[in-house]
Amino acid sequence: MLAVGDDRDQPTTPILASDAERERSIVLLRDAVGEGRLTLEEFSERVDLAHAARTDQELARLAHDLPDAAAASAAPTTVVEEHRAFCSHLIRSGPWSLPRRSSWRSIFGTIDLDLRQARLAGPETELEIYNLFGTVTVLVPEGVEVVVRGGGLFASQKIESPERSPVAGGPKVTIDTRGPGGTLHVRSRPTLKQSLRRALGH
Repeated sequence: MLAVGDDRDQPTTPILASDAERERSIVLLRDAVGEGRLTLEEFSERVDLAHAARTDQELARLAHDLPDAAAASAAPTTVVEEHRAFCSHLIRSGPWSLPRRSSWRSIFGTIDLDLRQARLAGPETELEIYNLFGTVTVLVPEGVEVVVRGGGLFASQKIESPERSPVAGGPKVTIDTRGPGGTLHVRSRPTLKQSLRRALGH
């Protein structure tokens, strides 16, 4: 039986969030995407909400389904997953698991990689692309750092900068590309929820 004046059932008053608390929440989200708990799209959306959060309760809701500390990560594997598009069209989109390293070969073909709902095997992901007179498009959500290295004879690269800068220490995708005559497109897009919030001025 509760004593008179017992306020344990009373709702907790929200406390205004500090910049340091927002940064701690973003670090927790960053660790979660590196463990494969969040997709890149979920990470991007939650980071957006963390920056806009006004109270501690809003920040707590962003991490309600995540552990308090990063789990011990397994030793990185050296196996490289290989994919090919030979005079064909290869599409990867929707929810899928992306290993730390993967190889993509476009031989007069087209490869479309939508990473927005991908789950990563670690904080850094490497895509090795060999592009022989083909077209490869990589689509990432905002908040993800993308580094493009390499190139090839008569090849072209079309890289679009995101509207918002990548999250410091957040997930990183490195694209190593080679091969003659190919075209690489790298595009960053806000998620649908982010687009709607911005359109409504939130």
